[in-house]
Amino acid sequence: MIIINKLKNTILKISVIFFILNLFTSISVVKAEAYSNIVFKNITIEDGLVQATVECMIQDSRGYMWFGTNDGLSRYNGHEFEVYRNEIGVDNSIVNNYIVCMNEDRDGNLWIGTIDGASKINLSTNEITNYKNSSGLSNNNITEILVTKDGEILLATIDGLNIYDKTNDRFTRIFNNEYLKDQEIYSLDEDSDGDIWLGSSKNLTKINLKNNTCEDFSDINKEYEKINDCAYKVLCDDKYIWVGTVSNGLYKINIETSEIETINISNSKISSNNIHTIMKDKNGIMWIGTDSGLVKYDSKNYEYNTYVNKAYDKYSLVDDYVYSVIQDRSGLIWVGTYAGVSMFEPENKIEHYKVDPLSHSSINENLIHGIYEDDDGLIWIGTNTKGVNILDRKNENIYDISEFTNGTALSSNSINDISGHANKIFIATNNGLNIYDKNTRKISVYNEKQGLNAKKIRNITYDDSGVLWIGTTNGINILNLETDEITDLNYILDKYSLDDRYSECIFKDSEGFYWLGSFLNGGLIKIDPYNNTAIQYKHEGKDGDLSNNTVRTIIEDDEKNIWVGTSGGLNKLDKETGKFKTYTTSDGLANNNIYGIVIDGTGNLWMSTNLGISKLDREKDRFFNLNITDGLQSNEFNGHSYGKLKSGELIFGGINGLNIFNPDEILNNMYIPRVEFDRFRVNGRTIDTLQDAKLNFNENTIGIKFFLPDYKNIKNIQYYYSLEGAGNDWSLVNTNELVLSNLGSGTYIFRVKARNSSGIFSEESSFKFTIKPPFWRSAEFILIYILIGVSLVVLIVKSKNTKMRLLDDMVSKRTRELSDEMEKNTELLNKIINLEKRKNAYLVNISHDLRTPLNVLSSIHQLINQLNKSESGIEREKLDYYMNIFGKNVDRLLKLINDLIDSSKIEHGNYHINIGKHNIVYIVEDTALSLKDYVESKNIELIIDPEVEECFIECDSNEIERCIINLVNNAAKFTDEGGRILVSVVELENEVKIMVSDTGIGIDEKHLETVFDRFNQVIDSNKETKGGSGLGLTITKLIVGLHNGRIFAESEINVGSKFIIILPKKQPKEKVEKI
Repeated sequence: MIIINKLKNTILKISVIFFILNLFTSISVVKAEAYSNIVFKNITIEDGLVQATVECMIQDSRGYMWFGTNDGLSRYNGHEFEVYRNEIGVDNSIVNNYIVCMNEDRDGNLWIGTIDGASKINLSTNEITNYKNSSGLSNNNITEILVTKDGEILLATIDGLNIYDKTNDRFTRIFNNEYLKDQEIYSLDEDSDGDIWLGSSKNLTKINLKNNTCEDFSDINKEYEKINDCAYKVLCDDKYIWVGTVSNGLYKINIETSEIETINISNSKISSNNIHTIMKDKNGIMWIGTDSGLVKYDSKNYEYNTYVNKAYDKYSLVDDYVYSVIQDRSGLIWVGTYAGVSMFEPENKIEHYKVDPLSHSSINENLIHGIYEDDDGLIWIGTNTKGVNILDRKNENIYDISEFTNGTALSSNSINDISGHANKIFIATNNGLNIYDKNTRKISVYNEKQGLNAKKIRNITYDDSGVLWIGTTNGINILNLETDEITDLNYILDKYSLDDRYSECIFKDSEGFYWLGSFLNGGLIKIDPYNNTAIQYKHEGKDGDLSNNTVRTIIEDDEKNIWVGTSGGLNKLDKETGKFKTYTTSDGLANNNIYGIVIDGTGNLWMSTNLGISKLDREKDRFFNLNITDGLQSNEFNGHSYGKLKSGELIFGGINGLNIFNPDEILNNMYIPRVEFDRFRVNGRTIDTLQDAKLNFNENTIGIKFFLPDYKNIKNIQYYYSLEGAGNDWSLVNTNELVLSNLGSGTYIFRVKARNSSGIFSEESSFKFTIKPPFWRSAEFILIYILIGVSLVVLIVKSKNTKMRLLDDMVSKRTRELSDEMEKNTELLNKIINLEKRKNAYLVNISHDLRTPLNVLSSIHQLINQLNKSESGIEREKLDYYMNIFGKNVDRLLKLINDLIDSSKIEHGNYHINIGKHNIVYIVEDTALSLKDYVESKNIELIIDPEVEECFIECDSNEIERCIINLVNNAAKFTDEGGRILVSVVELENEVKIMVSDTGIGIDEKHLETVFDRFNQVIDSNKETKGGSGLGLTITKLIVGLHNGRIFAESEINVGSKFIIILPKKQPKEKVEKI
């Protein structure tokens, strides 16, 4: 049925598209249209959803989002998914994978309804209990789960209603056929009086559990019989009941008067009468899910709006077939559909203009490069390849500049910047400067023939002295608008011997000084026209320097502070000291790559970046961030595409159109829940909780995952942690997980808090745990030592009559000690025997690795001798071919011998490394890229995804490269065809983390501790040792140790392995001198 409906919908969509396209070919009037404020963020199976068809959703009491699909259950924390499925032979798994409904009870249990029974998941212990007919259910096909205000749990099925008996852990059928005429129930809800309303295949029924009464609504109002349809969804709304039917649309019933109001589907924008779900949000807006889209219905004003999937718009609803709609505690609305989940902010105040291929009332390209508002309130919009659009918001019109010109055209449709003054519009293009005169409606073109030093114009700035500053890819020009004279100002750049003449921005401050920003590496230049001097500001690694030498935007605030946006953050200049105060992502900035800065009416800064828009509240010195969920055109914006309109509104352009909004209407995200702990690992082993845990002294590597259940702007959430017992300082962590390693004995309190997109910190979450000391340092053993000493003193002073007994006691004690020593020696002997066995296996493997290339060399030698002795001799091509094989096997032997020698040198302290300052990101990327062809030849995907662009550490680059080669080769060896290897780099506070993970066979947990041993080799699932000497991981660990680093492995059989190297950014001074 679903597939047929989907096919019908697709055919209908195609028909509508062709109709609209044909209609628009005859329409010439173009009305400007800002798209709906709603921007959908979509989650599909590609993002980790277990299956696409999401029939039900819920946010549990801890903040997790749960998605019930047709093939399992997904739990989502904003960072990753955890999957629950029915697994044959596994007791602790859900009853069936086809999930229809969910609800959480008062005891923290999540109830799951499926087509073949129900499951209860204890959210604290993850224990699962299943219920079917044998547990008292009237039918296994569950359609709805309701938890009443009194805590009762009701399960509706296609054959009867059931109530849960907590004492006996069973269900009982209530209201049988004698009372409830229609037992095929599809929906349940409770009204404000405590009555339960049942939607069934033929009726709407009200029951009361306390009075045990049952009443069909058709008996109260005979008009209901005319509906004659399945009440598929029932929603109680104060004194009203909303009823969604399968084919007759939506009805609203007044409980007090029993009056039925028909929501006239045929006269509304609802595209289907098949209602699947109804939800009322916090503002009283009704959201209706149908098989042809999501409907927003304002019942007070009788206003409708329908949202559907648009194939050309990735930020539209993921699919038209809507099964479920919920609102989480932060106010976000989640929509479950046939093809995944859509999430959106319902209260967006941001206008969005972009291309709509089905409408002429839109801009002609989404890549925006230049925005300017003229004196008439027209907004001039530059695009990447389609010239200039003119937006008339007052009359709701959009024009192309060609409609405003008298036969003249732009010299290029690739626009880089737009500015203006009076009746002149200045347009920077890839082929010169264009000046449009609004009076004459003509375009004048200036390029190299007129004296410009380059034809590609990057930016333009009008100076109130009557000149136009022109930044090009080859420096700076000024155009005297009165005399039409062009002057080359590159002598200013030549003064500083700048190779970078790629001008990005020019700004004149209130004191008459000019500020020039360089795109590549020139930094910031201040020109003093009064004294004919200039000052250059650059990033040179000193405190107070400019954060980055790529300057994208410059602005001055009302206190005459100069603010500079760069590719490395925001900078505020102290004019007296010449020092900069820098703001970066660690301070709450959304992204360090700043394209534009606009100051609003209250003096706050708004910045467009590569990860949304950031607002700096100057009074609180705190950031507030917006992203695509808030209605932005995209998270990525463009340079020269920003401004403040005469209305006080702000405008920003990016890669998917442009946004206009009133900054006073953009409210901070005040929802800030507590950080939740997601998962704990001790020495790689997952445990339920660490609260009050008592760990052994060797259980000292703790892995912790956590999350903030605020899904609106998940990428802008920052986590901070402290560990009391190892220092109380708060540290910023770049991810939602961390590993505490090499912890000593003692009691610790781990604390974590989060800062949301508005810069507001959450309350702390914490847990306390203890690592016990070794038994020989425990209080009990210290007491034993004392008692032994006291006993010896007592024995010494005793009389001769007790000496014989003392001697007997000492003999007995010594006997026990000898017995213990014999047991220890026996254990040691067994270890030595095992070690010898591993050594023998190791030598056999080494011998095999030596013999293989030697056999090849011997065979080639004999073959060449035979061919050489023949009459025809040996051909040149054959000789080259054999010599090539010869060389490869010689190299193979040399590498094996070198590995043997190097491992011995390192173990004996005779190996030297050359420490220098290197970009570890480049080393890892370059090394991994060199192995890409080799890995992909084995039909394995190699992904190189560092989280930072550069990070300099002190290391031996050649040895680190050797480690990466060993790890990637090791991953390739144990990964089957079709698998994947991921290489990544994460920058920590004083360290850097390198990770090589694969989807290979995995390593049994009991082998993880010895995987780096010299005589150890990984064994696959078939108990077969893989080929190779096994030295790669051993040498890697030794090299990492020489760098004062750490290496460890995490793995799961048949899932894959992850090898993690953690290196310090700086080596100890004495270590460097020694090396």
